[in-house]
Amino acid sequence: MWWGFMKGNSVKYLAIYEELKQEIINGVYTVGDAFPAEPELQQRFSVSRITVRNAVKLLVDEGYLQRIHGVGTIVLSQKESLQLQTLLSFTEENNDRDAHSSLYSFTESIVADTTVCSHLELPKGAKVSCHERIRWVDGIPISFQRVYCPSFIELSADELEAPDASLYKLLREKGFIVTKAQETIESVISDKQLAKCLEIEENKPLLYVERVTRDQKDRLIEYTEFFYRGDRYRYNIQLQVP
Repeated sequence: MWWGFMKGNSVKYLAIYEELKQEIINGVYTVGDAFPAEPELQQRFSVSRITVRNAVKLLVDEGYLQRIHGVGTIVLSQKESLQLQTLLSFTEENNDRDAHSSLYSFTESIVADTTVCSHLELPKGAKVSCHERIRWVDGIPISFQRVYCPSFIELSADELEAPDASLYKLLREKGFIVTKAQETIESVISDKQLAKCLEIEENKPLLYVERVTRDQKDRLIEYTEFFYRGDRYRYNIQLQVP
């Protein structure tokens, strides 16, 4: 192996990182698979644990791998340019600001309507959980969020009512790791309920976003409707030519 001829730990861990990255991109490890543990990689490359740890850390930082407490390290993406690095929960996205959420409502089990069933590919009459939250940044309500999750994902009001509660963190802890999402964006106007929650007048423009997410096993795990204040939110998308 070419990496074996490199000198110095700094060069070795970069060489190991490059080789492991190419194996992930080429499908040697698939999304959701457990990644080899550090002792196994130590033995394979005949290097120290710190060298392996540095190589794996780079793969984690770039979004190819994810460490999960009590589970280990799993493959998160095979894409060379990981678009889902920007797919963050509200809490993660605003962790450097005075941001929090307030739980508006929680229903543990309801019969999903046709729209929810369609988005989550559920049969008619299927049960889902539904919770609604208001998102605040710097003391101003900027969005109203309505989330539906299939019944095989157990959520509770206690888990969601904390001001810093992160849905994606909760899902990860339960073994559901968001790996892909599809969003639809359009403009709508505020009704009476949204106007009250967002502290604006009725019939004001809102940015409406529908999001459907899948986990590492390609299961549909979330259908969410976001309503963002048009005067307080700008949606930024970075596009990259393949």
